[in-house]
Amino acid sequence: MESVSDDRALFHPGAKRWYALLCRPQQEVQAERWLAARGVYAFHPVTRRKSKVRGVEREYDRRYLPGYVFARFGGDPICHRVLAAPFLHGALTLTNGEWGVLGPKRLASLHEMRVRDERREADQEERARRALQARRVRVGAEAMFRAGPFVGHHCEVVEITSKGGVKVRFRLFSHDALVEARGCDLVGLGQKGY
Repeated sequence: MESVSDDRALFHPGAKRWYALLCRPQQEVQAERWLAARGVYAFHPVTRRKSKVRGVEREYDRRYLPGYVFARFGGDPICHRVLAAPFLHGALTLTNGEWGVLGPKRLASLHEMRVRDERREADQEERARRALQARRVRVGAEAMFRAGPFVGHHCEVVEITSKGGVKVRFRLFSHDALVEARGCDLVGLGQKGY
């Protein structure tokens, strides 16, 4: 006869395996908590997003795979007990109706999705920042280096490149030097007058 604690167990002890559980709309977090309270590690892949509404910036989670929670059971899941959760209504199954076991390599890539997405967002922000900085300086206008080896030197903007770079001309030891700089290293000073 099983004990009371065994009646609440969600799996028969054995080899750890991953399963994709189907979750009710926007209840992934509750499903994760419900599973964690019963000794099952679970996650759903999300990335943090920022939005600005009426001047107020807020952060929120964007789900990569809405409606899915990935759970690692410490053995064979007891399906009817897992599906007794108010947040779960099924699992990905094989053609014979058994719950499909997920391979660890695919799950590792799901874990990595967030890291890749954050890296891509940081790159996009950096490109946008460079483009904004490059737009602040205009061809034919005077600028000043605010970073790099020529900090404090005045220069003339000659060209703005498509990747946010800026070609500038400035006097160095009584000779004109033409160099390419990053737009974020320059600050525009207006029309040429030096």
